Amino acid sequence: MEYCKLYGRDKNILVHIMGLYEDRDGGDHVSIRIEKENDVEMYAKFDLPANFCTHAYGFSETELMKFKKFLQNNAMTIWDMARGNLRAESVG
Repeated sequence: MEYCKLYGRDKNILVHIMGLYEDRDGGDHVSIRIEKENDVEMYAKFDLPANFCTHAYGFSETELMKFKKFLQNNAMTIWDMARGNLRAESVG
């Protein structure tokens, strides 16, 4: 499992690349889990390429929109990391 850290003004966020999987139609997807560094019970799960939040607990809608924007802006790097082409330290 790869991860990178995001540093905001008020908290540290961990972004975990949980895995690369293929759906029944043959399309590739990346499963992402975002959590607060000091409170792993606050989490959000996203699926790429749809950039859709499948589960969330503890984060506000504003925070979820920021995560969605981050994933959109860094999608190519995340895909490369999921495929094993880059190290986790490359994102942030």
